[in-house]
Amino acid sequence: MAKGNIQILILVILYIIAVICIGFRYAKQAGESSDNYLIGGRSLGPWVTAMGAEASDMSGWLLMGLPGVAYWFGLSDAIWTAIGLLIGTYLNWLFVAKRIRGYSVVANNSITIPDFLSNRFKEDKKVIMTISAIFILIFFSVYAASCFCNSWEVI
Repeated sequence: MAKGNIQILILVILYIIAVICIGFRYAKQAGESSDNYLIGGRSLGPWVTAMGAEASDMSGWLLMGLPGVAYWFGLSDAIWTAIGLLIGTYLNWLFVAKRIRGYSVVANNSITIPDFLSNRFKEDKKVIMTISAIFILIFFSVYAASCFCNSWEVI
């Protein structure tokens, strides 16, 4: 094995050990309730929450979608797309996130957006939750499949 590969292997092993140690450290606390597991018991600061939300939001799009836009339409379109994403993200955090965060507590401590909408409109039959689940199942399946298809093309 080459010297560079050994260093990479050591770093990957150290990273895995660190992640496992963090998991063991917080496993009991996260297992106390779904609030603790999903949203950190509502104790995370705004920066941690923002970074987590953006990491989830942008995920495969920044790795596959934006380079695809740059390849297909040119760098100028990709730059304008990135600027639009930044502006949209900022406006979301400025106008929407604070209101949803505040009302999610009032709306029966809602954790997810479908849960929030269902509690917000005080529905008993959970129609919004069902429609949201169907949308999530369909569109995230297509999204995940596109991630797999794009990664296989590279290989």
